[in-house]
Amino acid sequence: MKVCKTELVLCVQAKQEQTTAPPILLDQWTLASAQGNILENRELIDSLNQTKASSALIQESLVESHRLQASLDQERDAFLPFAESASKMYFVITDLSKINNMYCFSLASFLRLFQRALQAKKEDVNTEARIAALENNLKIMVYEYVCRSLFKADQLMFAMHFVKGMYSELFQENEWEVLIGSIVGEMFKKEEFPSWIDQERHGAVAILKTTFPALYQTLCLSDSDLWLSFLQSSQCEQEIPSSITRKISLFHQLLLVQAVRPDRLQSAMTAFASQALGKRF
Repeated sequence: MKVCKTELVLCVQAKQEQTTAPPILLDQWTLASAQGNILENRELIDSLNQTKASSALIQESLVESHRLQASLDQERDAFLPFAESASKMYFVITDLSKINNMYCFSLASFLRLFQRALQAKKEDVNTEARIAALENNLKIMVYEYVCRSLFKADQLMFAMHFVKGMYSELFQENEWEVLIGSIVGEMFKKEEFPSWIDQERHGAVAILKTTFPALYQTLCLSDSDLWLSFLQSSQCEQEIPSSITRKISLFHQLLLVQAVRPDRLQSAMTAFASQALGKRF
């Protein structure tokens, strides 16, 4: 709706005031100056009838005002999820200044992207589809805008940060912390692991086992035949056994590659971000 709520409500209120004031003042003056039998005073009776009609009009205006406010509140509330999503995006990109002081994005620049998303061609027939399309368009605009401003070496970092900020449901407790190294290997005792796992990776696998015991059990790393293709492949992130991928999440697959085959971590992160964000990113 192009006309804002405040303007519409003020318009209704002004109409009420214009309708209310003159009849009331006129009635007060007529009653004060009336002489004789007021039931025979045609001027007074006509004035009272006019006041009655005006009162009905005022009542209708009040009902219309309340209906209008409720309608506008309903339309506004329908777009709250889009506003919340946009707010999350803004704070995601402002966090980039912690990585590099040059990565500073103003609120004004973000609002311009927000306005562009709102002005996009309307092709969706219902509100829910419209909001979903707006949110997706804004994500694409923000992602592309920010990526053009980053060093190439930092673009994958931003993609992962963007996924973490916008799709927090993809991450369970401590998973992100393991990826970024907040949980370190010195906290865990050394253990014996299957011989096909490089000894240098025992510390990382120990973190995986201790932090996510259910995940470690699901991986069945002791079955060397199951993991032979994964070990030998130059694209191991694509060779995780299908019997395992059906049981674990995309991020679990990334943590596995980080623990056992860190040489393919960048490719695994790219694949994870691509799947999480969609084909258009």
